[in-house]
Amino acid sequence: MDCSKLAEDGTPELGMEFNSEEDAYKFYNKYAFKMGFSVRKYYLNKDKDGVTTSRRYSCCKEGVKRKYKGDVMPKRTRAPMKTGCGAKMVIVLFRGTMKYRVHDLVLEHNHELHIAQCTHMMPSQRKSHELMGKEAGGMGNVGYTREELKRYLRTRRERSLKYGEAGMLIDYKFFGDVITFDTTYKTNKEYRPLGVFVGFNQHRQIVIFGVALMYDETIDSFKCVFGTFLEPMCGKRPSTILTDQDLAMAAALSVVMPKTFHGLCTFHIKRNFMKHLGNHYKENSDLPYMFGACMYEFEEVEQFNRVWETMVKKHNLENNEWLSGLYRIRDKWATCMMKERWTAGMRSTQLSESLNTTIKNNLKLDHDLVQFFRHFNRVVDEKRHNELIAEYEMRQKLPMVGLRQTPMLVHASETYSPTVFVAFQNEYGESTAMVILRQQDAAIIVEFAVMRYDGGPERIVVFNRNDLSVRCSCKKYENEGILCGHALKVFDTVGIKIIPPEYIKRRWTKRARARDCFDR
Repeated sequence: MDCSKLAEDGTPELGMEFNSEEDAYKFYNKYAFKMGFSVRKYYLNKDKDGVTTSRRYSCCKEGVKRKYKGDVMPKRTRAPMKTGCGAKMVIVLFRGTMKYRVHDLVLEHNHELHIAQCTHMMPSQRKSHELMGKEAGGMGNVGYTREELKRYLRTRRERSLKYGEAGMLIDYKFFGDVITFDTTYKTNKEYRPLGVFVGFNQHRQIVIFGVALMYDETIDSFKCVFGTFLEPMCGKRPSTILTDQDLAMAAALSVVMPKTFHGLCTFHIKRNFMKHLGNHYKENSDLPYMFGACMYEFEEVEQFNRVWETMVKKHNLENNEWLSGLYRIRDKWATCMMKERWTAGMRSTQLSESLNTTIKNNLKLDHDLVQFFRHFNRVVDEKRHNELIAEYEMRQKLPMVGLRQTPMLVHASETYSPTVFVAFQNEYGESTAMVILRQQDAAIIVEFAVMRYDGGPERIVVFNRNDLSVRCSCKKYENEGILCGHALKVFDTVGIKIIPPEYIKRRWTKRARARDCFDR
C-alpha cells in the first residue's frame, strides 16, 4: 500500500505497509491523536543483524495493575491507569519487499477516550508534537505544552469579557444553577468595585460566569449589573445566589431575581461577627462557639432557637442591632433553615475570595479598561486550562475504589467526576457504620430510623416501595446533590445495589457538559 495514501485515510488496516518501523509508529501515533489515546511501544524482535523483525504498538492502558502482595499496604498508592485495553497494532517485516506490514490489529478500546482539547497532554503526543507541528502547518494545530498553550492564548484576538464571552455562556448553561457574586476586589486607584459571578464545575473547580467593573455599589448599579448579566444567559436565573450582607445588593436581587434563593456568605458573617461583637467576650468566652454552632451544626429549628436565646441572654446581647437583624434573616444563613435549599455544597463566596488572589497576581492598579480585560482574560484562560487538566486526569487515571466488589461504588466511580466520587465514597463508608434502629411499614411507605452504631443524631429515612424513592431528614441530597450515608444504608437494606438514575445530578457527573444541567 502506498504510504502517501496512509495519512489521507487515517485509520490503520490489516495489510498496510510502511517503509520503516518509525514510519509505522508516526502513523499509528497520528491516528491515536485523532482518536484520543496514547501509544505505548511494547515488545520488539530483532534478527541476528539487529534488524527489527516485528513490533507491537499498544494503547497505554493495556494490562492491569498488579495486586499488592505484601503484608502491610503502602500508605500512598498511585491511582491505577491500566484497564486491560486490547487495542494494538502489530507490524512484521516482510522480507520480500523489506517493508513492515500490519499483521495484527485491534481498534476497539474498553475505556473512555480523551477529548480533542486534551489530546496534547497524552505522553505519546508530548514526545512527538514538534514533528507533527511541521506536518500540520503549525504548533497550534497539534499538541502543545502548557507554556506553549499560554503563549498561544496570549496571541488570540482581544475579546471583551463583559458578559459576552461565549465560553462563559456555555459554562453558565451547565453550572449556573448555584452562583456567588462578590465585589470585594477593588480594581484601580479610585477603588472601583469589581463584581465577579463565580460557580463550581463538576470537578468543584472555580468557573467564571461574568465580570463587571462598577462605578459604585448602589441599588441601581446592582440592578443594572444583575439585569445585564442575565440578558445573554437567555433569561435563565440561578436557583441560588450567595453574596455578602450588602443591603443594596439584596434589594436589587429581590427585583431582578425574585424567584432565586438569596443566601448569605458565612465567611462574611463571621467577619462581621468579629467586627460587631469582638468586644463582647473575653479570651475564654463561649460566644463564638455558640454562634458557630447556630450557623453550622444545628439541623433542627427548635434547637437553633433554644441555643440562640441562651446565647443572647448569657452575653447580654438583647439590644444588639446587628445580631437582631441577622436573626431576622436567619433563613439565609442558618443550616437548619437552609438544608432543603439547593446550594451544591456552597455556603460562602470564598470562591470569589480565592479568585481575588489570582486577580491580584495579574492586574495592577494603573491598568486602563483595555489592559484590565486583556489581563483578566489570562485569569479566565488559566481556570479553563485547570479544568482541561482535570478532564485529562479523569480519563487517564482510574478512581481509587475502596471496596471494588461493591456494585454501588463501582457504579459511582463510573458515573461521577473523581472529586465528587470521593465525596460519595465517604458517604458510602459512613453507611457501613449505620444501624437500623427500627422500621415501620405502612403498605407502600416504609419509615426507617437510622443512626451510627457509636451514637450521634437519629435520622428518619422514608422509602417508597412503589417508585423506589427515598427521603432523609438530614436533607443532604436536597442541599448538595449527593446521597447521604443514611439513605445509602436504607438502599442496601432493601437490596438496591446501584444509584437510581433520579438521584444522579448530571452537573456532578463525568459527562456534565453533555447537555443542559438545569435539572432542578
